Amino acid sequence: MTFVSVIIPNYNCARWIQATIDSCLAQKEYIKEIIVVDDFSTDESWHIMEFCQHSNPSLIKLFRNIMKGGNNARNYGFSLSSGDFIQWLDADDQLLPKKFQKQLIAFKENPSTDIVYSDWQLDIYSPEGDMINSEQKLQTPHDDFVFELLTDNWSAPHNYLLKRSLAEKLYAIKAWNPATKVWQDREYFTLAAITGARFHYVPGSYSVYNRWNKASVSAALPAIRYQNLEQILMRFDEMLTRQDWIQEPKRMTYRRLIFTQRLLIRGLGLENNTNFSLLKFSDIQWRFISGIRTTLRVFITYWRLVLS
Repeated sequence: MTFVSVIIPNYNCARWIQATIDSCLAQKEYIKEIIVVDDFSTDESWHIMEFCQHSNPSLIKLFRNIMKGGNNARNYGFSLSSGDFIQWLDADDQLLPKKFQKQLIAFKENPSTDIVYSDWQLDIYSPEGDMINSEQKLQTPHDDFVFELLTDNWSAPHNYLLKRSLAEKLYAIKAWNPATKVWQDREYFTLAAITGARFHYVPGSYSVYNRWNKASVSAALPAIRYQNLEQILMRFDEMLTRQDWIQEPKRMTYRRLIFTQRLLIRGLGLENNTNFSLLKFSDIQWRFISGIRTTLRVFITYWRLVLS
């Protein structure tokens, strides 16, 4: 029997945390440990987690974060884990039945696979707590996961199940980067793809992503969000130069995507002092730019950079 370490960073999720833990316990025959790292919460989260732990003391392990920050909590939780597979899970999301059963079978049948993913469910709530909408997000297999993630073909992070060997590799390069405040999971899983992780799709919906908190870090001011995104894109570009497994034509395709996205960010008029390595005008991927105004902004931004 293989066992999964579920790692949950929690910050003020008293409203959700019991349902999140319960969704794991519903398939506990596959779980070695549920590690919850509380990130300096000020609500009733800790008392609720202690209540959950009381009925499963050998399975649920509670810790207080040693340094503030969601990615610090994730890294700390991983350092305490020992499972063969790693399940990242935010405190306000849930797993659905048979997730581990179906995804672990895929690992067994495909030994070279590093990450398994499936379909997932998006539930949207009003600030008052009423469900507004529920959508099924159907995924598909992809031959080039680096391309998909660089173009922000996003999936709920707990949709993925990882081999421990891959999680250790990502831990070593700080893929959960403590300096990243927004788009944390985009950075993590894109780095996984860039460093050569092999992804495998299993049909079926096995995760629920709850969108509800307008006051979260992810709702930060646009300037902060896009400056953060440019830092991430720069990291992708730098990481691509180290990957011997990527052939040069592919590497250039990926760099063009990054270049285009950075031009889009600069076209928003955001102040940023980060370095910008200009590619040729013909390297701009216009098919990923929509709208006349945005196209014009990118055009002007490029030539301003050329002339500066």
